[in-house]
Amino acid sequence: MPGETITVLSQASAYICRNRNGAEEGRISEHAFGNAVDIAGFALKSGKTVTIRPADKEPTLNGAFQRAITEAACLYFTTVLDPGSDAAHQNHLHLDVKARRGGYRYCW
Repeated sequence: MPGETITVLSQASAYICRNRNGAEEGRISEHAFGNAVDIAGFALKSGKTVTIRPADKEPTLNGAFQRAITEAACLYFTTVLDPGSDAAHQNHLHLDVKARRGGYRYCW
């Protein structure tokens, strides 16, 4: 949002010992290692709130904000999954710092 300052991050999940996407079997989630956080939304200084949802294609300020946040997160985090990545991430941004060979980053 132009000229706005983010004052609060609404966290959906952080450290939790589980498999990826809550599956009974499979690889362990980066949340289990304390390397990941899920962000559900933001509060702005003006009092407005932004809830993460499938809006990245919308030609709106909210859509542009979500695209900008996702792109900026890809500069720091090694994995960024947004509502367009899969059904398990429809209402939040998944951000993690998993170490990968060759500095590979996964930004979706």
